[in-house]
Amino acid sequence: MPGPVAPLACFIRPPDLFTDPGTVPACYVWPAEGREARDTKYAGSIPRNTGPGTPSGFKTIAHQMDAWVVWAGADDGTALLFPAMIDAIMAAFRTAYPMPAQATDPYTGTQTQIDNIGEVQSYRITRRPVPDQQNNRYDALLTVPVIEVIQA
Repeated sequence: MPGPVAPLACFIRPPDLFTDPGTVPACYVWPAEGREARDTKYAGSIPRNTGPGTPSGFKTIAHQMDAWVVWAGADDGTALLFPAMIDAIMAAFRTAYPMPAQATDPYTGTQTQIDNIGEVQSYRITRRPVPDQQNNRYDALLTVPVIEVIQA
């Protein structure tokens, strides 16, 4: 994180948007939506499998991941750090390595390939006072599409 800000704490769970954000910036990464297709744009191929254990081509799942960033900061010069934090997080997504990355589903053991993290990103920042009126709550929603390639 830029400047005199504590390191970002990241969580893979839905954000609790109703708690005091605290002075440590937090990021909650959670899937928002997805679309599975045999899309040739991202490595989709035929044939479709004809039953268990039969050969098949590839399909892609286009995940829309939301990264909720939450932080409380004084309404002074340090408040300008929040947009810089967003820039730093976007840079981390943009330069994720290795890409593509191999992943194993912890529940099914299925192996997939993760790709295109940070190729397209968007963000929205909001600011509002917190009850102590000494700080502001800064929230940002980053939307980061992720492509997952599966054999199916």
